[in-house]
Amino acid sequence: MSLKRALVIFKNPGLFSSILPTNAHTMQISLYSPCMKIPPLNSKEILSFLRTYILINILIAASITVFFNADLIGSVELFYQWEDFTYAFFVTFLISTGVNKIIELTDRKISWVHEPVKRFFIELTFVVVYSFFCGLVVAFVYYYFVFEVMTLDNIPWRELIRETKSPIYISLFITVVFTSRSFLMEWRKEAIASEKLRADRFQGQYQSLKNQLNPHFLFNSLNTLTNLVYEDQDKAAEFIRELSSIYRYVLEVQKEELVSLEEELKFLDSYLGLQKLRFGDKLQVNISVQNTERLVPPLTLQLLLENAIKHNVVSASKPLSIQIEDANDYLTVENNLNRKKQHEESTGIGLENIKARLSFFSTEPLEISETEAYYRVKVPLLKSKAVNV
Repeated sequence: MSLKRALVIFKNPGLFSSILPTNAHTMQISLYSPCMKIPPLNSKEILSFLRTYILINILIAASITVFFNADLIGSVELFYQWEDFTYAFFVTFLISTGVNKIIELTDRKISWVHEPVKRFFIELTFVVVYSFFCGLVVAFVYYYFVFEVMTLDNIPWRELIRETKSPIYISLFITVVFTSRSFLMEWRKEAIASEKLRADRFQGQYQSLKNQLNPHFLFNSLNTLTNLVYEDQDKAAEFIRELSSIYRYVLEVQKEELVSLEEELKFLDSYLGLQKLRFGDKLQVNISVQNTERLVPPLTLQLLLENAIKHNVVSASKPLSIQIEDANDYLTVENNLNRKKQHEESTGIGLENIKARLSFFSTEPLEISETEAYYRVKVPLLKSKAVNV
């Protein structure tokens, strides 16, 4: 077997890496990979690990020996190639151990995400230098002690150095492959961490907006109840009973980010029943919605109807007419304009809250238009709960 050819393959333990099952007492081992990280072990586990690690290197060395003595397969002479086998074993063991240690150290000291160029060149430099000297030392030892083709007075440095060129080229290639893998793994880890932070931030902001709805609903309902008490006490009592059942839905949707139009329309029907106690036929609502599976932020329809009732006169002479329909991926809520001369006290939450919550799920804006005759709000309908990035 040619020493030069042997050095090329001996420096490539990554070609013969082995994976052990991973459980509580074993670990994943890749001989030329940053995955090889040894957790805290007791003495028994350390011995078990060393046995496994040495066995892997023995198998790799045996495979290399067979590969370069293929002409001896089937012959008993194959089992006497101890020089080739031991040479392969020592090179494989030293390279796999050293390179793993280099990658492990650079993993701890330099981040792929924050300093990728620095990390790449430092790791590459150390791997090449280590591989060169490792190959040179092993070649020197075998030239002198095993092959006995040189003396200390006559060291063929050029030949020894020449023997390390091919291994360095291969080491460069393998290092690029595994450092690329290491980079992608670290980038993925950072991306997951970043996504988690973004999701946590989104959850906090969105929950804050949802928390506004509870007191907002109570505030406006109590305002309505106050007016109703002076107008009709019997209706006020019925209003309180209906309010308790409706408020249950308000509490339930606090847990939801989006709800279907079907759920919203069911709640709206109950809410309209509440308003009918006060306004009767003075309030007219026509609903024509087909895509009830589409999604909207909770209480969207209630807030829009509440907004229309709050800012317009609702009387027998000037009834409030509200039209709700869906078309072209939008839900349109339109009402005729009979603006009040005196505005009711308001929390200022309604439309702004809907806009803010929609922005988490859609790039389409809430569209608001107004003429002398009508006020119209178009809400983009959502297909899924995917967060808008």
